[in-house]
Amino acid sequence: MVHLRRFDLNLLISLDALLHEKNISRAADRLHVSQPAMSAALHKLREYFDDPLLVRVGRNLELTPRGLSLVEPVREALLRIETTLATQPEFDPATTQREFTIVVSEEAVPDLLPVLLKRLAAQAPGICCRIQLISETILTRLEYGEADLSVCLDSLRMYSARAWPDSLRLVRLRPVRWICVVDAEHPTVGDTLSAEQFYSLPHAFGAPSGYSAGTQELVRRLFDIELPVQLAVPSLLHLPLILTGTAYVATMPERVLRLSPNVGRLKSFPTPFPAPNQQEILLWHKRHELDPAHAWLRNLIIEVARSLP
Repeated sequence: MVHLRRFDLNLLISLDALLHEKNISRAADRLHVSQPAMSAALHKLREYFDDPLLVRVGRNLELTPRGLSLVEPVREALLRIETTLATQPEFDPATTQREFTIVVSEEAVPDLLPVLLKRLAAQAPGICCRIQLISETILTRLEYGEADLSVCLDSLRMYSARAWPDSLRLVRLRPVRWICVVDAEHPTVGDTLSAEQFYSLPHAFGAPSGYSAGTQELVRRLFDIELPVQLAVPSLLHLPLILTGTAYVATMPERVLRLSPNVGRLKSFPTPFPAPNQQEILLWHKRHELDPAHAWLRNLIIEVARSLP
């Protein structure tokens, strides 16, 4: 049984940092305190839990079974406290001062983001957004409160997951249609693109830096096909820019091409393989359900996404 009267609740923050960093120096840096102060906090925590929490294994510190059992509940407790303190009983977008971290997939950048940010500037000038690009850790980041919302593809394989966590909420926004694109003056591709042609051409693909998997593995996860990629660029948004004047073929979301300044210099075709019926989705953690500012922002994202072509 936890005896709150003899537990310094300020130590929860130190405990959370120690459990996640598994290093006294990094935990101290994370909280902007001295290393001796963090060592003292660890000593108090060890006394309270009657457990070392962190033990040395070789050159590293590892969590004890008791430490492991505390990781998720301590982080969730702190996040709920933060959410409660940030939640205002009366919400007025015109006067609210808040910051949100929104993680987006690249196909949402050219059209959804500009409209969303324009609406935010007009309706809620005090809401600041930190926009970050999608990575395979997005589900964990939402779980641990490192991101507030995510606009992403409904492809579990891209996040190395078998199912959506029960703690996350999901709303479908728009369909995502994949197409194949080549230079308008391609030397061998005319008005059609056969499967035989497609597989014989050199391939370019956008491989975001937030994934540990290689480019060909990302293609396999997205399309369930084997495809040697001769040119990998750091973003899907780069693909229309580098195709002109080359013999490459690239597979990308249709809206990435439609909104590219190079659209008139390229031509597109349906994929000669069964492309997945993917959706753009909005994800958030259920702990934010009753936060009126969070609810307002996610409803705005849904409204903007569904109003776009």
